[in-house]
Amino acid sequence: MVARTSKHLSKPGVADYVIWLFLLLLCVTTLYPFLNILFVSLSDMKDVVRNGGVLLYPTSFHLDSYLYVLRYSGLLDAYKVTIFITLVGTLINLVFTSLGAYVLSIRDLPGRNALMLIVLIAMLFNGGLIPTYLVIRSLHLVNTVWALILPFAINTWLLILMRNFFQGIPASLRESARIDGCSELGILTRIILPLSLPIVATLALFYGVAHWNEYTNVIIYINDPKLSTLQLVLRKMYTFSIDQLDGDSLPPPVETIRAATVMMATLPIVIVYPFLQKYFVQGVMVGSVKG
Repeated sequence: MVARTSKHLSKPGVADYVIWLFLLLLCVTTLYPFLNILFVSLSDMKDVVRNGGVLLYPTSFHLDSYLYVLRYSGLLDAYKVTIFITLVGTLINLVFTSLGAYVLSIRDLPGRNALMLIVLIAMLFNGGLIPTYLVIRSLHLVNTVWALILPFAINTWLLILMRNFFQGIPASLRESARIDGCSELGILTRIILPLSLPIVATLALFYGVAHWNEYTNVIIYINDPKLSTLQLVLRKMYTFSIDQLDGDSLPPPVETIRAATVMMATLPIVIVYPFLQKYFVQGVMVGSVKG
């Protein structure tokens, strides 16, 4: 009887099919723009114009646009700068954020409420563009990659998110480690962080994407063209006309070049995301409800 009841309850109804259809349409509307850009970048320009720029599948397979983009002057240097900023910046972000979150997660810490108030004020208000620039200039960081990393080492919202996750870990684990003579740094590295892979992966994705898409701060703090990031170079490629683009041969049509530049900037993050998706969902859900 129980088995029949469970089987009856698990049978999908009309409402379930409606929800599945809605989710399917939502996935299609979300995924199709990305696929359309991919199809345009691989197709012949005549087919793109004939279909009004909307393709359901690649009408041909041409890599001319990608080869042309790769020959663009400054692109490889921009990739190197962006990869360095993303890897080193994300590592620094995670180190400082985890240290701050661990301190704020200790409930009996003297002055903890005052520290949290300072963090909340920093999240709601900032010094403004000009004071921030003056501080970075006084530290001699202008025209260096560190101007894109060190002043933004901690995101206050992500700090609170990690703190909430740390608070969800039983305090008895910390007390047991202290009794065994473990230092606070040892508790963080040996106990807290190994149990916090979901939130670490979530923050790594947030920080990594922010560094990969670095654009505004490059315009403000970087004047050296050799330190341009990928997004700045790709924007120049996307807005330039064919006559302004550099190449060793006759370039492909500008629309396919623009589609290829978008794919070049997007694919690395798209490739990394599936490996972090499981931890990303778990980290956001748990870190947002525990506190």
